[in-house]
Amino acid sequence: MIRYCKIKHCIIGFDRPKICVPLVGRTVDEIIAQANQIKQSQRSSAIDMVELRGDYLDILSDYEQLDDLLKKVTEVLDDKVLLFTIRSEAEGGEKLAFSYPTIAQINQHVIEGHLADMVDIELFSGAEQAKKLIAFAKETDVKIIMSNHDFNTTPDATTIVNRLRSMQDLGADVVKIAVMPENKLHVVNLLAATAMMQEAYAEVPVVTMSMGKMGAVSRISGQVFGSAITFASFAEASAPGQIPVDKMDEALTLVEKYCN
Repeated sequence: MIRYCKIKHCIIGFDRPKICVPLVGRTVDEIIAQANQIKQSQRSSAIDMVELRGDYLDILSDYEQLDDLLKKVTEVLDDKVLLFTIRSEAEGGEKLAFSYPTIAQINQHVIEGHLADMVDIELFSGAEQAKKLIAFAKETDVKIIMSNHDFNTTPDATTIVNRLRSMQDLGADVVKIAVMPENKLHVVNLLAATAMMQEAYAEVPVVTMSMGKMGAVSRISGQVFGSAITFASFAEASAPGQIPVDKMDEALTLVEKYCN
């Protein structure tokens, strides 16, 4: 039985995929400006979630400034789910200019202070570390989205499913994988794996995407194959193949009406 993930008024895993847009500014002022643009935009109603990409920030290691920023973003976008992500360099993130605090320590700080609604933890950051952070998250009612990103290729469907199941077994509230297709069959593999996971194994919402232009179809077909969140661009994309949020909203509406 699939369990939905409810945050604020957003129920991830129910109805059509939720739209998440990235905040990718390098300074506090840039992030706040993006948040205000979203709030004031006519496109705002189409956005369910915002992802603040911590690996872009020049103040990431300064807890006082980070806390203040997350609180300000929450105030500006109080009706949106705030996802906090520090993407590792190994999985496509920006190279961090410091070694301390570690990504895990920053994530723990955000979780313990309930400074975001969701926090991203990478599957390959280590099982014991993930279990520790998930335990903290359950105490503070912060939801965990566990992820894996492959910017080089697309594993076979069985490998994709096994990775998603591993995330689920570790206790993640939402499981996510993003892969890079080298050919059209790789996109088919990703969609097949999504359907397999959704129909046979999923107990939590599943999020999948095939990146780049070739894989863009996977970003709009979640309601058909079983992906619960899609990432769209507002001002700036954070991954290849992201579709502008207004076009994404139109596409999801068509899929919901004619393909589901």
